[in-house]
Amino acid sequence: KIILLLLALLIVLPICSNKLMKTDYSSLNENSKQILSEYEQFYDKNPNLWNNYNLSEKTIVVLNKNLMGDLFVINPQKEIRSLFATKIKLPDSYKIKVYRVSKNYPKRLQFIMGNFNTKDKVYNILGEKHIFYVKTDEDSLAPKFNSKRFVPFLAHEAFHYYMQQNWTDLTFRGMSYSDSEIALLDEEYKILDKIKDEVEKETSDKDLLDSHLKEYVSIMKKRKENTDKEKLKAELSEETIEGTAQYVGIKSAQSIGYDFGILYFTNTNKVKFSEIVPTIKEGKVDQSIIGSHIVYDSGALLCFAMDKLDFSNWQQTLIEKNNNNVYTINDLIEDHYNQSK
Repeated sequence: KIILLLLALLIVLPICSNKLMKTDYSSLNENSKQILSEYEQFYDKNPNLWNNYNLSEKTIVVLNKNLMGDLFVINPQKEIRSLFATKIKLPDSYKIKVYRVSKNYPKRLQFIMGNFNTKDKVYNILGEKHIFYVKTDEDSLAPKFNSKRFVPFLAHEAFHYYMQQNWTDLTFRGMSYSDSEIALLDEEYKILDKIKDEVEKETSDKDLLDSHLKEYVSIMKKRKENTDKEKLKAELSEETIEGTAQYVGIKSAQSIGYDFGILYFTNTNKVKFSEIVPTIKEGKVDQSIIGSHIVYDSGALLCFAMDKLDFSNWQQTLIEKNNNNVYTINDLIEDHYNQSK
């Protein structure tokens, strides 16, 4: 009888607590309030991150990495009626809808592994189909420069899930270049600095930016002639997959006024592309930084450059041509200039 009573309490108490305690936004812990406030700000701004990428229309599940942390369902497609869920009373100005899920809801177990959806997984919860989930921790509310900040991290990872299902995953991680190959990469990075300087101006000189992109095409032709083809294909593929997601993440950060941009590290935003190879040669970092960080930023930079120069339908072109194929940002820029000759 005691065992049965304990089991009954384990079932009933979390449900009652979830239904009756701290159901008002003002009574939530500060972490939860800030996360919901940030998503409300993003939802209200509704920025155009990418053609047909409507993250604000998706059901998002947000849960704290702490085993006993809150789990919220944000913007379900229909009203949730369940013993395991309660609707949070939000400020009158809020447009989002939020439900908190009881800590003993059985399907919480499906979120134990991983920090977000991977492309090969489908998750459903309380009648909501094909949701995207993301876990939060202290980095989710980092004050500046951090790619793990809640909204940029969510926008980046959800972009992989919703927009890149059929893209071919290749990665430069685990690979490295010879001295002559990395010397050519250094030449490219020096040109990327010039592109970055122009892109980040409030009013860019389009003729100068166009000239810099042509320089980029020229050095990339040289790299292709003098670099291992498989390695370069992996680098440019990862640059495309991660760079487009980084571009989306940066745009989402801009929409909420968060300080995050191209070549941001958690401790500085003053790094230049031209500093990367010399730093590698000095032994301060190894070539793994190319695949783990730099391709994200080089790809995002080239996306912003195409925006500045009004490249026609470049986003849709990448989506269409990466359908079980490898078509890179570099391919797109080269095709643009070949067609304009």
